[in-house]
Amino acid sequence: MDSRIICLNSTDAKKLNDDYNSNLFFDIPNIVDENHLISHIEVALEDATIPVSWYLINDTTNTLNYVYNSSNFSIVLTNGNYNGTSMITELTQKFNDNGITVIITLSQVTGLLLFKFNLPNPIEFVYPTSIGLMRILGFTSSLSGLNIVPQLPMNLLGIQKINICSSNLATISSFSSSSILSNQIIQSIPVDMPSFHQITYINKASHYGRMKNRYLNNIDIQLFDEFGRFIEMNGIDFNLTFNIRIYRKYNVDHDLIKEIKPQPQNNDKQGEKESKKEEKEPEDPELELLLQK
Repeated sequence: MDSRIICLNSTDAKKLNDDYNSNLFFDIPNIVDENHLISHIEVALEDATIPVSWYLINDTTNTLNYVYNSSNFSIVLTNGNYNGTSMITELTQKFNDNGITVIITLSQVTGLLLFKFNLPNPIEFVYPTSIGLMRILGFTSSLSGLNIVPQLPMNLLGIQKINICSSNLATISSFSSSSILSNQIIQSIPVDMPSFHQITYINKASHYGRMKNRYLNNIDIQLFDEFGRFIEMNGIDFNLTFNIRIYRKYNVDHDLIKEIKPQPQNNDKQGEKESKKEEKEPEDPELELLLQK
Protein backbone atom coordinates (compact mmCIF):
# COMPACT_ATOMS: atom_id res chain seq x y z
CA MET A 1 0.00 0.00 0.00
CA ASP A 2 1.23 3.49 -0.80
CA SER A 3 -0.42 6.87 -0.32
CA ARG A 4 -0.51 10.20 -2.12
CA ILE A 5 -1.45 13.72 -1.07
CA ILE A 6 -3.56 15.80 -3.48
CA CYS A 7 -3.73 19.55 -2.80
CA LEU A 8 -6.49 21.43 -4.63
CA ASN A 9 -6.88 25.21 -4.85
CA SER A 10 -10.04 26.35 -6.60
CA THR A 11 -8.08 29.09 -8.40
CA ASP A 12 -6.40 26.33 -10.47
CA ALA A 13 -9.65 24.69 -11.57
CA LYS A 14 -11.84 25.05 -14.59
CA LYS A 15 -14.97 26.65 -13.12
CA LEU A 16 -18.07 25.05 -14.58
CA ASN A 17 -20.57 27.38 -12.87
CA ASP A 18 -18.63 30.66 -13.06
CA ASP A 19 -18.67 32.83 -9.92
CA TYR A 20 -20.63 30.22 -8.00
CA ASN A 21 -17.20 28.53 -7.83
CA SER A 22 -18.74 25.29 -6.59
CA ASN A 23 -18.53 23.02 -9.65
CA LEU A 24 -14.87 22.54 -10.50
CA PHE A 25 -12.68 20.44 -12.77
CA PHE A 26 -8.98 19.94 -12.05
CA ASP A 27 -6.87 18.79 -14.99
CA ILE A 28 -4.39 16.52 -13.18
CA PRO A 29 -3.79 13.48 -15.43
CA ASN A 30 -2.17 10.21 -14.39
CA ILE A 31 -2.70 10.57 -10.66
CA VAL A 32 -3.17 6.80 -10.56
CA ASP A 33 -2.74 4.96 -13.86
CA GLU A 34 -5.10 2.15 -14.74
CA ASN A 35 -3.38 -1.07 -13.75
CA HIS A 36 -4.74 -4.58 -13.31
CA LEU A 37 -2.45 -5.02 -10.30
CA ILE A 38 -4.32 -2.35 -8.32
CA SER A 39 -6.78 -3.97 -5.96
CA HIS A 40 -8.60 -0.82 -4.85
CA ILE A 41 -8.11 2.82 -3.82
CA GLU A 42 -9.29 4.58 -0.66
CA VAL A 43 -9.79 8.33 -0.33
CA ALA A 44 -10.24 10.77 2.55
CA LEU A 45 -10.49 14.53 2.86
CA GLU A 46 -7.50 15.47 5.02
CA ASP A 47 -8.34 19.15 5.54
CA ALA A 48 -10.26 22.06 4.07
CA THR A 49 -10.34 25.84 4.38
CA ILE A 50 -13.61 27.29 3.05
CA PRO A 51 -14.60 30.96 3.48
CA VAL A 52 -18.24 31.57 4.42
CA SER A 53 -18.74 33.82 1.40
CA TRP A 54 -22.25 32.81 0.35
CA TYR A 55 -25.42 34.83 1.03
CA LEU A 56 -28.59 33.81 2.81
CA ILE A 57 -30.61 35.24 -0.08
CA ASN A 58 -29.08 34.15 -3.37
CA ASP A 59 -30.12 33.16 -6.88
CA THR A 60 -32.01 30.10 -5.62
CA THR A 61 -33.66 31.74 -2.58
CA ASN A 62 -34.52 35.26 -3.73
CA THR A 63 -37.89 34.82 -5.47
CA LEU A 64 -41.46 34.71 -4.14
CA ASN A 65 -44.15 33.88 -6.71
CA TYR A 66 -47.76 34.74 -5.96
CA VAL A 67 -51.15 34.80 -7.64
CA TYR A 68 -53.58 37.72 -7.43
CA ASN A 69 -56.84 38.00 -9.36
CA SER A 70 -55.88 34.89 -11.35
CA SER A 71 -52.67 36.56 -12.58
CA ASN A 72 -49.11 35.46 -11.76
CA PHE A 73 -46.64 37.86 -10.16
CA SER A 74 -43.33 37.65 -8.38
CA ILE A 75 -41.01 39.68 -6.19
CA VAL A 76 -37.22 39.25 -6.28
CA LEU A 77 -35.22 40.18 -3.19
CA THR A 78 -31.75 41.67 -3.41
CA ASN A 79 -29.08 39.01 -2.83
CA GLY A 80 -27.37 39.35 0.52
CA ASN A 81 -27.55 38.53 4.23
CA TYR A 82 -30.53 39.62 6.31
CA ASN A 83 -31.75 39.79 9.88
CA GLY A 84 -35.42 39.85 10.87
CA THR A 85 -35.81 43.63 10.53
CA SER A 86 -34.01 43.99 7.21
CA MET A 87 -35.90 41.01 5.78
CA ILE A 88 -39.27 42.60 6.63
CA THR A 89 -38.14 45.93 5.15
CA GLU A 90 -37.02 44.27 1.91
CA LEU A 91 -40.23 42.21 1.52
CA THR A 92 -42.43 45.25 2.19
CA GLN A 93 -40.57 47.36 -0.36
CA LYS A 94 -40.71 44.69 -3.07
CA PHE A 95 -44.48 44.25 -2.66
CA ASN A 96 -44.90 48.03 -2.77
CA ASP A 97 -42.92 48.10 -6.02
CA ASN A 98 -45.61 45.79 -7.46
CA GLY A 99 -48.38 48.10 -6.24
CA ILE A 100 -49.39 45.95 -3.25
CA THR A 101 -49.58 47.34 0.27
CA VAL A 102 -48.66 44.90 3.03
CA ILE A 103 -47.83 45.14 6.72
CA ILE A 104 -45.42 42.46 7.87
CA THR A 105 -44.72 41.77 11.53
CA LEU A 106 -42.56 39.21 13.33
CA SER A 107 -43.74 37.70 16.61
CA GLN A 108 -41.05 37.96 19.28
CA VAL A 109 -42.74 35.04 21.08
CA THR A 110 -43.26 32.48 18.30
CA GLY A 111 -40.88 33.71 15.59
CA LEU A 112 -43.77 33.57 13.09
CA LEU A 113 -44.32 36.21 10.41
CA LEU A 114 -47.69 37.80 9.72
CA PHE A 115 -48.51 39.23 6.27
CA LYS A 116 -51.54 41.61 6.36
CA PHE A 117 -52.59 42.72 2.87
CA ASN A 118 -54.74 45.76 2.14
CA LEU A 119 -56.47 44.13 -0.85
CA PRO A 120 -60.07 43.49 -1.88
CA ASN A 121 -59.31 39.88 -2.83
CA PRO A 122 -57.08 37.12 -1.36
CA ILE A 123 -53.50 36.65 -2.49
CA GLU A 124 -51.83 33.23 -2.82
CA PHE A 125 -48.17 32.45 -2.17
CA VAL A 126 -47.07 29.64 -4.53
CA TYR A 127 -44.73 27.25 -2.70
CA PRO A 128 -43.53 24.84 -5.46
CA THR A 129 -41.98 27.66 -7.52
CA SER A 130 -40.80 29.71 -4.50
CA ILE A 131 -39.49 26.95 -2.26
CA GLY A 132 -36.08 28.55 -1.61
CA LEU A 133 -37.40 31.80 -0.13
CA MET A 134 -40.63 30.42 1.33
CA ARG A 135 -38.66 27.79 3.27
CA ILE A 136 -36.64 30.61 4.87
CA LEU A 137 -39.83 32.54 5.69
CA GLY A 138 -41.30 29.45 7.37
CA PHE A 139 -43.68 28.11 4.72
CA THR A 140 -44.07 24.39 4.04
CA SER A 141 -46.85 24.70 1.44
CA SER A 142 -48.83 27.24 -0.57
CA LEU A 143 -51.13 29.54 1.43
CA SER A 144 -53.68 32.17 0.46
CA GLY A 145 -55.72 34.90 2.17
CA LEU A 146 -55.51 38.50 3.28
CA ASN A 147 -53.79 37.58 6.55
CA ILE A 148 -51.15 34.94 5.93
CA VAL A 149 -49.10 33.24 8.68
CA PRO A 150 -46.46 30.65 7.71
CA GLN A 151 -46.53 27.20 9.31
CA LEU A 152 -43.05 27.52 10.89
CA PRO A 153 -40.87 30.26 12.42
CA MET A 154 -38.66 32.28 10.09
CA ASN A 155 -35.23 30.64 9.70
CA LEU A 156 -32.35 32.99 8.85
CA LEU A 157 -29.56 30.55 9.73
CA GLY A 158 -28.81 29.73 6.11
CA ILE A 159 -26.70 26.78 4.95
CA GLN A 160 -26.03 24.20 7.66
CA LYS A 161 -23.86 21.67 5.79
CA ILE A 162 -21.27 21.74 3.04
CA ASN A 163 -21.32 18.46 1.14
CA ILE A 164 -18.07 17.97 -0.77
CA CYS A 165 -18.87 15.66 -3.68
CA SER A 166 -17.06 14.13 -6.65
CA SER A 167 -17.80 11.67 -9.43
CA ASN A 168 -14.19 10.62 -9.94
CA LEU A 169 -13.59 10.19 -6.20
CA ALA A 170 -16.98 8.61 -5.50
CA THR A 171 -16.90 5.78 -2.98
CA ILE A 172 -19.02 2.81 -2.01
CA SER A 173 -18.87 3.91 1.61
CA SER A 174 -21.13 6.99 1.66
CA PHE A 175 -24.90 7.29 1.48
CA SER A 176 -27.37 10.18 1.67
CA SER A 177 -31.08 10.54 2.24
CA SER A 178 -31.02 12.95 -0.71
CA SER A 179 -31.39 11.29 -4.09
CA ILE A 180 -29.62 14.30 -5.62
CA LEU A 181 -26.47 13.79 -3.58
CA SER A 182 -26.57 10.00 -3.92
CA ASN A 183 -23.28 8.37 -2.83
CA GLN A 184 -20.93 10.98 -4.30
CA ILE A 185 -20.32 12.68 -0.94
CA ILE A 186 -16.66 12.49 0.07
CA GLN A 187 -17.10 14.51 3.26
CA SER A 188 -19.82 16.55 4.96
CA ILE A 189 -18.68 19.63 6.88
CA PRO A 190 -20.92 21.51 9.34
CA VAL A 191 -21.15 25.29 8.94
CA ASP A 192 -20.15 26.50 12.40
CA MET A 193 -18.86 29.97 11.48
CA PRO A 194 -20.82 33.18 10.74
CA SER A 195 -20.78 35.01 7.42
CA PHE A 196 -17.46 36.36 6.16
CA HIS A 197 -15.46 34.06 8.45
CA GLN A 198 -13.57 30.90 7.46
CA ILE A 199 -14.36 27.25 8.12
CA THR A 200 -11.28 25.15 8.92
CA TYR A 201 -11.78 21.41 8.79
CA ILE A 202 -9.27 18.72 9.85
CA ASN A 203 -10.02 15.02 9.46
CA LYS A 204 -9.34 13.80 13.00
CA ALA A 205 -11.21 10.53 12.52
CA SER A 206 -9.09 9.49 9.50
CA HIS A 207 -12.17 8.11 7.78
CA TYR A 208 -11.39 6.59 4.37
CA GLY A 209 -13.88 5.47 1.76
CA ARG A 210 -13.23 2.80 -0.85
CA MET A 211 -13.40 4.38 -4.30
CA LYS A 212 -15.47 2.92 -7.12
CA ASN A 213 -12.64 3.51 -9.59
CA ARG A 214 -9.29 1.74 -9.54
CA TYR A 215 -7.57 4.59 -11.35
CA LEU A 216 -7.68 8.38 -11.16
CA ASN A 217 -7.37 10.70 -14.12
CA ASN A 218 -8.40 14.27 -13.23
CA ILE A 219 -10.67 15.34 -10.37
CA ASP A 220 -14.08 16.97 -10.28
CA ILE A 221 -15.36 18.71 -7.14
CA GLN A 222 -18.83 19.98 -6.28
CA LEU A 223 -19.94 21.91 -3.19
CA PHE A 224 -23.61 21.31 -2.36
CA ASP A 225 -25.72 22.47 0.55
CA GLU A 226 -27.96 20.11 2.53
CA PHE A 227 -30.70 20.42 -0.12
CA GLY A 228 -28.41 19.44 -3.00
CA ARG A 229 -28.09 22.98 -4.36
CA PHE A 230 -24.79 24.36 -5.62
CA ILE A 231 -23.33 26.72 -3.04
CA GLU A 232 -22.84 30.24 -4.41
CA MET A 233 -19.32 31.14 -3.26
CA ASN A 234 -19.52 34.59 -4.90
CA GLY A 235 -16.19 34.05 -6.63
CA ILE A 236 -14.24 33.46 -3.41
CA ASP A 237 -11.72 30.59 -3.57
CA PHE A 238 -11.09 27.69 -1.18
CA ASN A 239 -8.60 24.87 -0.57
CA LEU A 240 -8.97 21.10 -0.15
CA THR A 241 -6.43 18.39 0.63
CA PHE A 242 -7.15 14.74 -0.16
CA ASN A 243 -5.20 11.63 0.78
CA ILE A 244 -5.52 8.49 -1.33
CA ARG A 245 -4.26 5.03 -0.40
CA ILE A 246 -3.47 2.58 -3.20
CA TYR A 247 -3.70 -1.15 -2.53
CA ARG A 248 -2.02 -3.47 -5.03
CA LYS A 249 -2.26 -7.14 -5.89
CA TYR A 250 0.90 -9.23 -6.18
CA ASN A 251 1.38 -12.29 -8.41
CA VAL A 252 3.04 -15.23 -6.67
CA ASP A 253 5.76 -17.10 -8.64
CA HIS A 254 5.15 -20.75 -7.70
CA ASP A 255 8.60 -21.76 -8.96
CA LEU A 256 10.11 -19.78 -6.11
CA ILE A 257 8.10 -21.53 -3.44
CA LYS A 258 10.18 -24.13 -1.66
CA GLU A 259 8.69 -27.55 -1.44
CA ILE A 260 7.97 -28.40 2.14
CA LYS A 261 8.08 -32.13 2.80
CA PRO A 262 5.61 -33.33 5.37
CA GLN A 263 7.23 -34.76 8.49
CA PRO A 264 6.11 -38.24 9.55
CA GLN A 265 4.00 -38.21 12.61
CA ASN A 266 3.27 -41.08 15.01
CA ASN A 267 -0.32 -40.69 15.93
CA ASP A 268 -0.37 -43.89 18.02
CA LYS A 269 -0.21 -42.41 21.47
CA GLN A 270 -0.27 -45.84 23.05
CA GLY A 271 2.76 -46.86 21.03
CA GLU A 272 4.58 -43.76 22.19
CA LYS A 273 3.81 -44.56 25.78
CA GLU A 274 5.02 -48.14 25.41
CA SER A 275 8.21 -47.01 23.70
CA LYS A 276 8.93 -44.59 26.51
CA LYS A 277 8.13 -47.29 29.03
CA GLU A 278 10.62 -49.69 27.42
CA GLU A 279 13.30 -47.06 27.49
CA LYS A 280 12.75 -46.40 31.16
CA GLU A 281 12.60 -50.11 32.33
CA PRO A 282 15.66 -51.11 34.46
CA GLU A 283 17.86 -53.94 33.14
CA ASP A 284 17.59 -57.45 34.78
CA PRO A 285 20.81 -58.14 36.84
CA GLU A 286 20.53 -61.93 36.41
CA LEU A 287 20.21 -61.56 32.68
CA GLU A 288 23.32 -59.45 32.69
CA LEU A 289 25.27 -62.21 34.53
CA LEU A 290 24.23 -64.82 31.94
CA LEU A 291 25.29 -62.56 29.13
CA GLN A 292 28.66 -61.84 30.62
CA LYS A 293 31.57 -63.69 29.01
